[in-house]
Amino acid sequence: MSGETLIERAHAAAGSHRALLANAGSMVGTTLVNSLLGVAFWFVAAHEFSQTAVGVAGAAVSAMILLGFTGTIGLGTLLMGELPRRGTGGRALLSAALITAGIAGAALGLLFALVAPLVSSNLDPLSATWLAAGSFTLGTGLTSLGLVLDQSLIGLLRGGLQLSRNTIFAAVKLVALIAIAVLLASPSAPWIYTAWGFGIAASLIVLRRVYRGRGRGRFRADFSSLRAMRGSAASHASVNLALETADLAMPIIVVTLLSASENASFYIAWLVVNFLVMIPFSLSSVAYALGSGEAPSSENRFRFTFGLSLALGALAVLVLVPFAGPVLRIFGESYESATATLRILALGVFPLVIKTHYVAIHRVRRTLGRAMPIAWAGTALELGGGALGAALGGLSGVAWGWLAGLLIEAMVMGGDVTRALAVPRPAAAGSGAGR
Repeated sequence: MSGETLIERAHAAAGSHRALLANAGSMVGTTLVNSLLGVAFWFVAAHEFSQTAVGVAGAAVSAMILLGFTGTIGLGTLLMGELPRRGTGGRALLSAALITAGIAGAALGLLFALVAPLVSSNLDPLSATWLAAGSFTLGTGLTSLGLVLDQSLIGLLRGGLQLSRNTIFAAVKLVALIAIAVLLASPSAPWIYTAWGFGIAASLIVLRRVYRGRGRGRFRADFSSLRAMRGSAASHASVNLALETADLAMPIIVVTLLSASENASFYIAWLVVNFLVMIPFSLSSVAYALGSGEAPSSENRFRFTFGLSLALGALAVLVLVPFAGPVLRIFGESYESATATLRILALGVFPLVIKTHYVAIHRVRRTLGRAMPIAWAGTALELGGGALGAALGGLSGVAWGWLAGLLIEAMVMGGDVTRALAVPRPAAAGSGAGR
């Protein structure tokens, strides 16, 4: 092999690692931007809007994300693996996926806006006016579109664009909310989720760079290829929903079974937990991705990410438990009613580490078919426990019920995780001789 060929291969490998590092960095950056500016968004909402408005808006935003996530029907995850193999021709497939997800999300959003108030009067603001219902519908459709776009950009190794989109989204929604609070005397809940949707719409300016280039067919949508992959997309959708439903649906359950003002306190506590706990999970996931091509075995990689998740999660708990009251006081004295709730929720970091690694292990082993019933049963336990806790013990009951369901889930999943993390015993001397 010539020296020139070796140098070319070395340069290619270095370029590949740089691309991987850049995209991993964009994922971490996106998590940090959304978390920090997300906290700022709800800080403004808590101080400038009534507690009832914050409670309804928190449930509405959670519903928008959950329905938007459902509306992606697995297309984002599908395109992450498909687009790198298609080159520039992938833009037609991306166009079809974005249109499909946007329509599906909007349809789900409209259905929810019309039906949810019939289930709980606390959600009446969603359909109080056509503008409120239309804003929720459009915001849900844009959420679906944005989620598919983000995952597709990672698949295209254009993580910088993903970070740019989320930075624009987080900044514009915050500025829009501040403007609403200044210009309107007593803004209601729909204005909060309208600012959220406006931020997503503004962030789609990054599509100009995705579709930049010449060619009459660059905006063409390839629906036929998308239909051919619908089975694979459905499989991804099932996996993704099993992981996200409990997290996104809990505020909706709280506002339905308790009250909008109580959900405001719960939502802020839920937000703080996600801010301090989900960042370690994101960092450990990126660390796993960066080491996946170099570690001697998947077991070693899992041991590393498991230990890192536990360590960073424990650090988050050490911050939350003693300082729960002062943290909530930042949002307003009325939110301190969720102090005990926040402390209980923080303990969920440890079973969540088991849950996330359980799913990751089965992804690697390609045995998701066996894992999915357990994952969905766990989601039902978390939601059922939270609902039962709400009926029996208010906000603290929600937290204890959710944590109990999560602990049962972790005990069931723990066997597979323990076996995957176990260090193999060294073979006895001479045991392999002569074989």
